[in-house]
Amino acid sequence: MSRGLSARTVAGLLRARAEATPDRFGFYHKQQGEFVGWSWAEYWRRACAAASGLLAAGVRPGDRVLLLVTDVEVAVPCLFGVWVLGAVPIQVGVPYRLTDVAAFLGELRRTAARVGARALVVSSALLGFAQGEEGADDLVQLAAEPLLDAPLAGSLPDPERAPGPALIQLTSGSTGHPRGVVIPHERLMLHLDAMSQRLPVRGEGAGGVSWLPLHHDMGLVGGLLFPLFNDFPVHMLSPLEFRTRPFSWLAEMSSIRGVISLGPPSAYAICIGLARRAVEAGLDLGAWRCAMIGAEPISPALLRRFAEAFKPCGFRVEAFFPVYGLAEATVAVTFPDLYAEPRALTVDRGLLEREGRVEEAAPGPLSLELAGVGRPIPHTEIRIVDAQRSPVPERTVGEIEVRSETVMEGYFNEPEATAEALVGGWLRTGDLGFIDRGTLFVTGRKKEVIIKGGHTMIPAVIEEIAARVDGIRAGCVVAVGLFVEERQTESVYVVAETRAEASEHAGLAERVREALRANGVTVDQVVLVPPGELPKTTSGKLRRREVAERLRAGGLR
Repeated sequence: MSRGLSARTVAGLLRARAEATPDRFGFYHKQQGEFVGWSWAEYWRRACAAASGLLAAGVRPGDRVLLLVTDVEVAVPCLFGVWVLGAVPIQVGVPYRLTDVAAFLGELRRTAARVGARALVVSSALLGFAQGEEGADDLVQLAAEPLLDAPLAGSLPDPERAPGPALIQLTSGSTGHPRGVVIPHERLMLHLDAMSQRLPVRGEGAGGVSWLPLHHDMGLVGGLLFPLFNDFPVHMLSPLEFRTRPFSWLAEMSSIRGVISLGPPSAYAICIGLARRAVEAGLDLGAWRCAMIGAEPISPALLRRFAEAFKPCGFRVEAFFPVYGLAEATVAVTFPDLYAEPRALTVDRGLLEREGRVEEAAPGPLSLELAGVGRPIPHTEIRIVDAQRSPVPERTVGEIEVRSETVMEGYFNEPEATAEALVGGWLRTGDLGFIDRGTLFVTGRKKEVIIKGGHTMIPAVIEEIAARVDGIRAGCVVAVGLFVEERQTESVYVVAETRAEASEHAGLAERVREALRANGVTVDQVVLVPPGELPKTTSGKLRRREVAERLRAGGLR
């Protein structure tokens, strides 16, 4: 495993790297606009310092630690410090637009209580807000930056003997009602090995760039741990830098001659508009061998447009690496072949939508083009099943199920949800798709989740938060996503009934936004309508799909 190094945990692997090749560089971050690197030995030293600081504060092996650290040069050693200590990290992120920090961190403390966290580690700038009367009385609240300067403890636990799972991944997109995916150490390491067998990017000359947040499974496992496992350096940008300066992603890939990087389709769509600038700046993307793309529905047209736009910079369409995965499967389920032109299939849209049958069709308004996302990685099987969970033939749409040695242990402290998701050794993904000649094609989502910018947002969570705002009718809120072609992601709409006067709508809509931001949710539009406007079934359930159609048609204002 991993070029002769074997380890049970990622912290054990980092220690092995530090001992085997102490001077080899493994991690780069930005300081004053320039990348600064750490060797594996320095990386390990900083992680040990963070572990020592946590130990001095009363954190012990097996304890759960909530992490909200915004700067990658602090976030990475703090994360590994938790692992070095043998504790269990649970990472959360800051909403894109956050105005009420105190309210957001109040929700964070309540999240800490729900997951039984022993400590909350936050950036120093946020610590003052995080400290307050709410939350668990025994929750240790620590600033992240001082941990890196903590004196090394006389002895630290052996990270290879860590008693708990490797991590708990929050999946809901909201700190208000998170669902924690529990991933054991052995499964995480086996998963990294399986990914590496199907994606042999490693060793001398390999280098990657990642801007994805570490609280996202694709950013954590793909952007940080995969380079560690394969012994090549990763250059990390902050998510904020990409949001404010997306050109920096392309510029850094050119500068370091990056071989691998990853992002959701929406990120690649944003960059298409920067192609002329990239050409004029003389960017060279010819070394980019693996442009991993996933976490959202993938459009073959987007892959072609990006490749054509950046062809003058040396980018080739064969570099695209469309994947499918989910946090419950650790991250990856299917990979294509490296440096093979992406597979696309144009099918009859009517047959697909009405009957779930796949028949190829000529391109046109009644057809649908789908991107293949490869075949299962090692130790993983997939199957497509009908409503009775019986396997269906190829080219028949059904729910995607996954069986793997590396799927989650379960949802933290939610036995009923775990039993519903893991049935007879198979993980029920809730996603719909079909198989054609061994390649998986994803067609949609069985449950009405919203995917924005690579993040899954659960409508019920958004609706419950919005309904708590004074002036909004409880049980009369719908959250839906409308796909925006230009951005290659969904715009999130909240439609809510209210008895408030029209003159009060602007203020009420802003209060809804603030409540959502406090729970880590950012939406694009809040639409307020009079009582009785939202369509319901005869049993009183709201019709989300009909609301989405009316929004598209301009029928809700």
